[in-house]
Amino acid sequence: GAIWAQKAWSVWWSWDPKETASLVVFLVATAYLHARRLRGWRGRRSAVLAILIFLLAVATLFSNMIFGGLHSYGI
Repeated sequence: GAIWAQKAWSVWWSWDPKETASLVVFLVATAYLHARRLRGWRGRRSAVLAILIFLLAVATLFSNMIFGGLHSYGI
């Protein structure tokens, strides 16, 4: 996506709400994988973090309906 944005708009990151929300989901998911692999998180803590990642992903899906931006596509 960043390569396409660079070619289309001459900028690879525009701090659009959907881009930013996707970055947050990516960072939290990376922290989740790190915690499971290197810290040995299992059970309740791991499940709570997985649910948080899911909720963040759903919020990302609807973020442009609330905030607008480049990815709102006429909404």
